[in-house]
Amino acid sequence: MNAAGLDRDQWLSAIEKIATALGPTGRPIRLCLIGSVACVFGGMAARVSRDLDVWKPASDYDLGELKRAVEEAGLLFDPKTTLDPLKPYVQLVEPGPTQVGIFEPLLVERIGRLELYRPPIEHLIASKLVRGDARDIEDVLFLAGKHHPDPEAVRAVAETFASPAKRQVLENLVYLKIADSEND
Repeated sequence: MNAAGLDRDQWLSAIEKIATALGPTGRPIRLCLIGSVACVFGGMAARVSRDLDVWKPASDYDLGELKRAVEEAGLLFDPKTTLDPLKPYVQLVEPGPTQVGIFEPLLVERIGRLELYRPPIEHLIASKLVRGDARDIEDVLFLAGKHHPDPEAVRAVAETFASPAKRQVLENLVYLKIADSEND
């Protein structure tokens, strides 16, 4: 891995190691991916990420079992104080500064007992528009170009967010108009 992060194939390999470490028996482990890795698995070829963001409200796992498997796979688990700049990590994300809204998760992949989900595209886009930094805007333009979401559906998701996140998304919806005009 370089300091920038893992690409799709490297994340897939890391996730396969987590699935192997979980073993074949027991309840399924359901992880809902948000953030950059959701874009990586959505086909954004050039995208890399150091972290795999797991949306806690839409995930189902045993904390100890997941922590053990992630660490056995060579990743940091939910670091809160310090990071190793060359070591990828799994981050558990709760509502707060990050907003995704309420949604029914969509299955992306199943590897052994490990099930990977993601929010609908409109929710991923709204979440990325909250922060709106350069990489998030690249992600939004990619997602919008590939999936052609209805801007009003993204607006409806944003309306469920608490302020100031809601205000940020509504201000940044202009990027969807840009993506839409580039696709015409």
